Formats: sequence, C-alpha cells, structure tokens
Amino acid sequence: MPTTVDHDGYLRKVLSKDERILFIVREHGLFLFFRLFLWLTAAVVILAVITALAISNPTISAGYIFLFVPLVPVWWTYLVWTNHKYVVTSRRVLQLKGVLSKEVVDASLDQINDVKTEQSLLGRILDYGDVEVVTASAILTDEMKHIARPLEFKRNLMDAKENLLHPTHPAA
Repeated sequence: MPTTVDHDGYLRKVLSKDERILFIVREHGLFLFFRLFLWLTAAVVILAVITALAISNPTISAGYIFLFVPLVPVWWTYLVWTNHKYVVTSRRVLQLKGVLSKEVVDASLDQINDVKTEQSLLGRILDYGDVEVVTASAILTDEMKHIARPLEFKRNLMDAKENLLHPTHPAA
C-alpha cells in the first residue's frame, strides 16, 4: 500500500503550491531493527538484573533508572529513521534528512534521466533494495540504500514523471 499521507509538517513546508505527495518511503524496518537490537538487548538485561536484585532488596528498585542508558539511543535512532525519507511528489523527488537540523535534496521530475534499482535475493524476498536517481547533471543522492518497496518507489517515480511530461486530458 503506497504511503500518500504524511503528518510531517516540515515536508508540507517544502512543497510548492498545488504539489501533491504521491509516495513516501524510508529505509526498510529490518535495518532499523539491526541498529536497535543491541540497545534493546541491553535494556532487557538491565531490566532482568534490576528486577532480580529488587526482589531481595527493594531499595535496589531505584536502579530502573539505568534503563534510560539504552533507551535514549533507541529513541534517537528511531527519530533519525522516521525523519529520513524519500518522497515522490507530482513535481519532484525529494530526500529529507535530519531531526533537529534538516537537509533536503530534490530533483525535478523532468530532470530525471534514469532510475537504477538493485536488489539482492534477500532484498527481493523481504522487499527492500537500493535505488539511484540519475539526473542530467548528477546523481540525486549517494544512493537510497535498503529502502522498502524499491520497485514500487521506482514505478511511482516514473509514473509521476510521465504524468508531468504528458498529462492525461479528460475526454470532452
């Protein structure tokens, strides 16, 4: 199911008048999980140790404060992941990054020459891959690595480009 609605106020601010969001994608959630796994494991271990110690000595229950040590990086990593997105609009493709400070790179749809996708076998099974948007002057991004639904992203991008260059006229 394509993501067509985004509650990101910053994204809405960078859109032109009458520009519509057609598709939004992020890095596949599997890679977020890989980055979070050790921190979440540390949180579970801290929780288990403090709970075991608190059973025999209730004053140790104040040790639960140590759960913030792994949970703060989990929260921050999640914020970074949710704020790094690739967006296809009715006029351009955008890459947005940043939590506190923002970076936006975009290319007008009419400037796009080619879109290259690459998927490993596991990527095909789990529906993630790399996408490279090539414009007349350069490549839009270093490469969109491990994004979810790369073929759907490419299809939406190419359809948006076609609609921009050759708008469909309703029959009179």
